[in-house]
Amino acid sequence: MQDFCTERVMQLIDELYASSQVEPPTLRYPIAPLGEIIDASNLLCIELADLTRTTALRYLFTQGGLLEVPVDEDQEPLAGFIHAGSRYGCIFVERRDLLVRRRFSAAHELGHYLLHFRPALQEAERRHHHVEISERLPLAGSETSATISVLAGDINDLAPLPPRWQMEREANIFATLLLMPEEIVRGLAARLPLWSSEADFVSALATCLLVSDQAMQLRLKELQLLPLPRRVAKGFTTTS
Repeated sequence: MQDFCTERVMQLIDELYASSQVEPPTLRYPIAPLGEIIDASNLLCIELADLTRTTALRYLFTQGGLLEVPVDEDQEPLAGFIHAGSRYGCIFVERRDLLVRRRFSAAHELGHYLLHFRPALQEAERRHHHVEISERLPLAGSETSATISVLAGDINDLAPLPPRWQMEREANIFATLLLMPEEIVRGLAARLPLWSSEADFVSALATCLLVSDQAMQLRLKELQLLPLPRRVAKGFTTTS
């Protein structure tokens, strides 16, 4: 049974495809069109080597996206970072990460923007307050250590945001459902050879959807497609 958060995220993703006129994944073309969705959300996605909060903000400053760079020198390595206003934003990912992790980090930050930041920022704008915020996802350690900062305006001008742990959970759910839709995962899983080992099963699906084996394994367990049942193929009994 799906919880309210999952249902809300699924509805948001459906609305996102409908409003952007971006084609959702199909069994023939199963990879989520993440770049197109980010573009349609009026966001940029930038890959920076040695990503930190400071390097991201300096990049924005050189491109005219910030009037000044905060004085702190925060050098914590990051997997993802987002800077957002009410009508625009920029997602950063660590260039040296594997492609599958860069995609998940970008989808995670997109989830933050659509679920949490854009609604709060647009509400502030309706009340004639200009606010810009950022969020960072550490390269190592717990995702609950992600932090949010106000770079312009006053935090009191924002509607209260959910607890940090809740926002991280929701952003992860968004990334998971966007990159690994249930219908696509089940459809592809049904096409795999009966004699696949569990490791081959996970890896094949992960490759099809451009996600990590670890992310796919978790998704398959959520969908109760793992562990694999004992299967009989070509006269041999196989196990997972």
